[in-house]
Amino acid sequence: MDINQKSVPLHDTNEAKPETNNEEKSEKYRRTIGRFRIMVLAAGIIIIFLIIIVIVVGVMKKMEQKMPPPCSSGQTVDLSEPIDPSIFHDLTSREVEGVMEFLYEQKDLNLTRPASIKVSSSYIFTAELHLPDKADVTSFLDSRSGKKPPRQAKVIIFRGDLLKPKIMEIIVTPLPYPTHYTIWKDDIPFQYRPITGPDYGGALMKITQETELNARKLLQESFGGSLLFCGKKCLTYKYVTVMSSAVSGRDRRLYWFWVSQFVEFYILHPVDFAVLVDMDDPDYSIEKVWYNEQTFVSLDSLVKEYNEGKLKKISIPFPDLSETLFSRLYRRGNAFPQTSQDPPIPIQPDGRRYVVKGQHVKYMNWEFDFRMSSTHGPQLYDIRYQNKRIVYELALQEIGVFYSGYEPTQMFANYFDSSVLIGPQDKGLVPGVDCPSHATFMPASHVLESSEKIVTFKNAFCVFEFNTGMPLRTHHSSSPFQGAFYEGLSNTVLILRSILSVVNYSYLLDFIFYHTGALEVKIVSTGYILASPFTANASNIGVQVSDNIKGNIHHHMFSYKVDIDIEGLQNRYRTLDISTKAFANRFNPDPNAKIVQGQFVVSEKETESEAAYKFNFDTPKYHLFYNNLKNNKFGVPRSYRLLSRGMSKQLLPEGEGNEPAMAWMRYQMAVTKRKENERICSSIYSALDAKSPVINFEDFLRDDESIVDEDLVAWVSMGVQHIPHTEDLPVTHTPGMDLSFFLLPYNYFQEDPAMGSRDSVRIEPNIYNNPSSGVKVTGFDKEDLQCKPPVNEYQQVVEADPGILFEI
Repeated sequence: MDINQKSVPLHDTNEAKPETNNEEKSEKYRRTIGRFRIMVLAAGIIIIFLIIIVIVVGVMKKMEQKMPPPCSSGQTVDLSEPIDPSIFHDLTSREVEGVMEFLYEQKDLNLTRPASIKVSSSYIFTAELHLPDKADVTSFLDSRSGKKPPRQAKVIIFRGDLLKPKIMEIIVTPLPYPTHYTIWKDDIPFQYRPITGPDYGGALMKITQETELNARKLLQESFGGSLLFCGKKCLTYKYVTVMSSAVSGRDRRLYWFWVSQFVEFYILHPVDFAVLVDMDDPDYSIEKVWYNEQTFVSLDSLVKEYNEGKLKKISIPFPDLSETLFSRLYRRGNAFPQTSQDPPIPIQPDGRRYVVKGQHVKYMNWEFDFRMSSTHGPQLYDIRYQNKRIVYELALQEIGVFYSGYEPTQMFANYFDSSVLIGPQDKGLVPGVDCPSHATFMPASHVLESSEKIVTFKNAFCVFEFNTGMPLRTHHSSSPFQGAFYEGLSNTVLILRSILSVVNYSYLLDFIFYHTGALEVKIVSTGYILASPFTANASNIGVQVSDNIKGNIHHHMFSYKVDIDIEGLQNRYRTLDISTKAFANRFNPDPNAKIVQGQFVVSEKETESEAAYKFNFDTPKYHLFYNNLKNNKFGVPRSYRLLSRGMSKQLLPEGEGNEPAMAWMRYQMAVTKRKENERICSSIYSALDAKSPVINFEDFLRDDESIVDEDLVAWVSMGVQHIPHTEDLPVTHTPGMDLSFFLLPYNYFQEDPAMGSRDSVRIEPNIYNNPSSGVKVTGFDKEDLQCKPPVNEYQQVVEADPGILFEI
């Protein structure tokens, strides 16, 4: 131990502890104060935050109190696929699955599945609902007893696998688990089949490659583009014109393929180049070439003369793809209105006043079933008013367009839209434009050659209630001398709508139900005209509408089937023929004085030939359908009147060219006895079968059967002649393009059934015929809207699912 080292006494150590404890206490105090400050600050922030929340909630509650609640959705809509579908419901996915499973097991049909089909295959072209015989259907519906008729499917099969190919139409039943099929038609020539996937795809590939290989330089110099490896300057064979044997004089399937500049919209950018293709040739041989108003026997001969400078050449620059291009539908021109203001919109303050369940609709006194036929388009069934059937079947049959032209592509352009299947052309209706945003949108399903499963298109139908803006009735008796009162009823209707876009044209098809028991069938044309390259030749059949194109005169034609049942199935058809007659004027001193007055004469039609009607302005008529045993209390038959406001005369000579395929257009209306083997008046084969039509409407009349006390069908045809003009660019507008026919009650009701409508308005003096006593008003109690209409959310819907509008 170092003696110099000092030891520290123990008591010194004990005396140092109090100083250390004080420092620790001070540190703990400081820490406590810090924590407290943080807690106070945090509590302050939380309190401020809570105050803000309280304020925001209060403001929101005040705003909610000021904002109206959402409007009621009203009546129910159930679009789910039924397990047990009604008689008229389209084929369900379960039924289609059963049909396919059954048919592919049938060895005698030798069916090829869609992924492997060729022209030489046996394959299913389409399948859709086939109704049982009407007698079985009406017996079940009207008695509401007994067993429902079995569900059936009609299947079209192309038998390209046979030594002598043919087309078969068969009926498969019972659904959903079929056990057998029967032949509906088994003798349809194979060459009558419409253009199909294997046909079109094979021909398109062959002629595109051949034209590109041989005539690329010609196309680039003449039309500014090419068919392959074209970048942004592409030409395309997109449109075809059928040249049937009736006009070609040959029993071959011949199609003219046009070339167009492929921009929006290519229909308005045709170039003067086309090829005639033999579709019955497995190699799709090119038989003729059209270039700049000249015909050549082959591509080689055209190119040879072109390169040698021996022919008249043409030069059409490829269009600039700006938004101002005349054929593109971008907003341009003088903007209006001057400020951005939303247009008026219809609303349903109390929600829907109609019910939809599957494909059945109930509205006021109306109810009906609807469906979309793949081949023929929209169809309605079992249309009832006040629970009495007025129409059993109301169905589009055909849309035809006959063009005139100098070029072969329009010269032979006689189109029958059923040949491209009308039903699948209906899809993607846009809320707020095609139909009101409050409408109910319904899908349509099809079986197509490209798929063995059901294909569903969204927004194919819409149904909505609509105030037309025109009173259904109104009368103002202002003078006490006449009896002072006012009574009126707004014309609110239910509309079932579909829009068929068949390549260039769009057709709006409406079925309109009125409160009076009247039914209107309306069709309106819009869309792009079918343009052809401008030429000074044959100026009387086409009008120049832009620098390089003209619009050619054409005739739109439409056919409807109306199976009318007035007070049962035993109906008669009569006309009230209006004429004039000279009577002696007993109040004139001249004994020879006459007065000419209008009169009508009842003309009962007894046979089908008597009931084939060709309109004559000199002999106006009322067309009436009735049951001779059902009269009103005055002894007058309770009838429905058919009034057409779309009559158009077919000017082509009967029996010439393709005219026999559309014999239904010879008559503005024809009435026939209903037969199960006369279900439709046109077919998907009409574009090619004019020499011997598969369905010849003239045969419906040729047997000239009695139509007295029979189940009757009215075949109504309408049409409009269209000479294009510059205002048809870029698309034809709807005003002036509407056609319609009506079914109107005629002595059918005791009085106007719309007298029961709660929508009517009446204003009258408090004391009868004394306006100075003040007035009382009934019917205006719903003017103050107390709810918020739903927002149109279609923009978000289509952005999330483009497949609702476009094929993906």
